[in-house]
Amino acid sequence: MGTPEFAVPTLDLLVESGHEIDSVYTRPDNRSGRGRKMISPPVKKRADLLGIPVVQPETFRTEVSIEHLISLEAEAAVIAAYGVLLPPQVIEGFPLGCLNIHPSLLPKHRGASPVATSILQGEDMTGVTVMLLDEGLDTGPVLSQEKVSISANEKCGELTDRLFRRGANLLLSTLDSWKSGEIVPKGQDDLEATTTKRLSREDGKIDWQDSSTSILRSIRAFHPWPGTFTYMNGKPLKILDALAVYEKQTLILKPGQVHVENEILVGTGEGNISLKNVQAEGKKAVSATEFSLGRRDLDGMLLGI
Repeated sequence: MGTPEFAVPTLDLLVESGHEIDSVYTRPDNRSGRGRKMISPPVKKRADLLGIPVVQPETFRTEVSIEHLISLEAEAAVIAAYGVLLPPQVIEGFPLGCLNIHPSLLPKHRGASPVATSILQGEDMTGVTVMLLDEGLDTGPVLSQEKVSISANEKCGELTDRLFRRGANLLLSTLDSWKSGEIVPKGQDDLEATTTKRLSREDGKIDWQDSSTSILRSIRAFHPWPGTFTYMNGKPLKILDALAVYEKQTLILKPGQVHVENEILVGTGEGNISLKNVQAEGKKAVSATEFSLGRRDLDGMLLGI
């Protein structure tokens, strides 16, 4: 069970290792792009290439969808970023249970945005957990874990992809050990638990009163979704990349104030940042230098309004 691109390596490894996949469950096809064409999830595309039957229920609210899944008589369900809630009948319907790959070291960062949260909080270490699903939100017993370091400038999409690739390998070894009885599930300590929230577009709005460190973390944490943005003359401007500025911290800029001098500097509540790549509404992404060409009004402008 999986949906996005970073869930594909789990399916690939299971097939390559000789496991028999009865069926692949993924989210329904979606309309996307300017033409609003129906687009299949990456996991479905890979399953089709592999010749594996695909099922795409909206939910598991009907007895028919639950009965079909249980009728497969699979030993286990493997979940990697599926995105559909499983009812108790499904969770309890497999001899080996439902093994889920979660991109954090549980019980830390349960919930919808563990990778973004680890970057936002400035952590240099995270990890991946293979756990058994229960009825709670990432509260099930842990089967295995592996620590993974976070690179200094790594963005959420890059880190997520890396974590799920590590998770696919960990899942494979865990599944075999779990089936052979070599693993004793370890319950999570709820007192040590933290929970992350589901992100919305508004989370990406930059508050220039924040410190440069906080803003730079948010640019990494919210890439590719929901993205970080500000307003310039009332119109949204996406900030795709930026760097800290150390040698010019003596230049005092107001929060959101722009200074153009070989680069585009923006003041924050603490320090300045240098914009590297931006995207104006309805335009393609460009370097900040290219964006500034011919814009004499940019120097001294206040962003965020």
